[in-house]
Amino acid sequence: MTQVAFYTGADHQPYCKKSFLNDVDEKYIDRDLHNILSSVRDLLSQYKMYSRTSESQVVSGGLQQYITNKLKRKDDRSLTDRLKALYLRDDTVQFNLRGTEVDQAAMFDCLPINVKLHIFSFLDAHSLCLACGVCKSWNQMLWDESLWRHRLEVDKHTWSQVTHCTNPEVYQEASSEWTYKEIYLRCSPDVIKSQRGTNSTFHQVSTVLKYLLPKKVPKAAMFGPGLETSTSGIVRKMLYENNDNFTRIAMFPGQFEGVGAGMTLKLSDGHQFHLSVLYSASKHERENQHQQNRLARNRMLSQQQGAEASDAVTYELQPALQQLCHTLDAFVFVVDASESLEAVSAGKAELRAMVQERWASPRVPVLVLSCVPTANSSRIPAVDVMLALELSSFTRPWMVIDCVTENLRSVDTGIVWMIEMTQQK
Repeated sequence: MTQVAFYTGADHQPYCKKSFLNDVDEKYIDRDLHNILSSVRDLLSQYKMYSRTSESQVVSGGLQQYITNKLKRKDDRSLTDRLKALYLRDDTVQFNLRGTEVDQAAMFDCLPINVKLHIFSFLDAHSLCLACGVCKSWNQMLWDESLWRHRLEVDKHTWSQVTHCTNPEVYQEASSEWTYKEIYLRCSPDVIKSQRGTNSTFHQVSTVLKYLLPKKVPKAAMFGPGLETSTSGIVRKMLYENNDNFTRIAMFPGQFEGVGAGMTLKLSDGHQFHLSVLYSASKHERENQHQQNRLARNRMLSQQQGAEASDAVTYELQPALQQLCHTLDAFVFVVDASESLEAVSAGKAELRAMVQERWASPRVPVLVLSCVPTANSSRIPAVDVMLALELSSFTRPWMVIDCVTENLRSVDTGIVWMIEMTQQK
């Protein structure tokens, strides 16, 4: 039988370092340690003898199992030092946790639930969904409301678009039974794009079939404060310069006192639409007037004071524009997302005056192009633009999409959505 050495030194006294004593009487500890080491030696001897004759693990006592499992791990410390650490419960002695014998997942499962959720909070939504497939316990834990609420609050400010169907505020304000994870997966543009990619063949076939069916070419009006600021170049890029997104087909005259003239454009996928551009004032007035006075000098609107002095001022469209609105199939509202949130919110009255004229047609969509001059320009998130314009109160389809004026990035995506909404019955 293999002998195990438990003693060191010439006097055969057990070796004990001062760091293990912790101000306990050294004399009594040495005596007790001598007794426990002798007992452990007998247990280990029996265990090794039984292990040679059996392939299965032999367990003849809880103490034996605990001691032997600890001692079987490889460690740089001597056997005596490790036994002393077990006996004295010294937390300063760390066992070697490297090797295949240690189950790292089991170690993670021993962490408190709040620590686990804090660790998972650093993962993105895609990684969290993948982690749900690791095991049943992770799947249950990763449905935690606080985890997905945090993910939703952080990520929604990075989303490049939000629509009437993907507005997370609607589900939260309505106190729906949906969990935050379900709301996130329903509203995230990346998730929606991924789902469409999995059904790419069906989407392409349906697009071709829609293109072959006869349909009306929709007419839209483009207006808003973004046409008179640093993002005003979007009109020139779309209508007068050659680009890869829009092709000029024809021009059409105005119908109502010269209001409503525009151009027919064709997208690269074959969609066509009529576009009229409406400005609040002449070019000279727009260039010389400050943006803060825009609502007061807006020739498209007329102020209406309520019967009482305390009533708020409302705005109505001029008669020619009222007639034009009844011929429109969609509204395109342009805002400058590089400006302040207050400047964006100031365009709310103009947008509502235009849309209110078509209150009897709830299917007429509203497309908000949240533009910045260049790709490197800082911008207000699309979700904040939606809140500033109070689009949640609209009872019609709407969409806010981030765009770039210099290269018309994402403008065609918004126009395609607008055309699809006008063709739905």
